[in-house]
Amino acid sequence: MTYKIIIKPSNVEFTCDSGQTILSAAIEQGIMLPFRCKVGACMTCICKMIEGDVEYQLEPMLTNKERQQGWIFPCQAYAKSHLILTFEE
Repeated sequence: MTYKIIIKPSNVEFTCDSGQTILSAAIEQGIMLPFRCKVGACMTCICKMIEGDVEYQLEPMLTNKERQQGWIFPCQAYAKSHLILTFEE
């Protein structure tokens, strides 16, 4: 399945296959998202999910409160629906 990812407020759009991480899909399509380690350790890519659903193969190091607030790691997250994300607080 392929999902549409929108980055707010710039409205940059790209697609993500269900078998690839959000970050890898962005890089593959020439969309530059902030990242450093690609394994969720550096927290450079952390962003807020405004809308949608993701899953992880390994749960990231986020507190329950951070998860409830919508924070995700695109380097580790797999889209399970269309997503709207923001890198702004």
